Amino acid sequence: MSLTEKGITAFPSNGTVPAELGIWLQQLQLRFPKISTYTPTIDLGAVGATSYSTQTFTVSGLNTQDVITVNPPALTAGLYLISSRVSAADTVSLTFYNSTGGSINEPVAIFKIVAVRL
Repeated sequence: MSLTEKGITAFPSNGTVPAELGIWLQQLQLRFPKISTYTPTIDLGAVGATSYSTQTFTVSGLNTQDVITVNPPALTAGLYLISSRVSAADTVSLTFYNSTGGSINEPVAIFKIVAVRL
């Protein structure tokens, strides 16, 4: 048997590993979600005063069946990440809210994303 990025694959037993163990491990991996992490560099567009802004970014590897958690770096006071989702393959959609009286334009930053594929 062999462990790869795509999971466990079985191959004919050479006498050291029973074939049944390979079959069992293949079934076991179907019971657990795939967890992946990403660290994209994101350049947010300006978010106007007291407004919401939904922006999309390319993150290769994401799938619409993924459930994600996004951890942005420290944001400017008054700017909040309200929601995140995978809107299309390789695309994350982030919604920000600016509670201040002026426009906020964040510098380019590295975000952390954890994706769970059920």
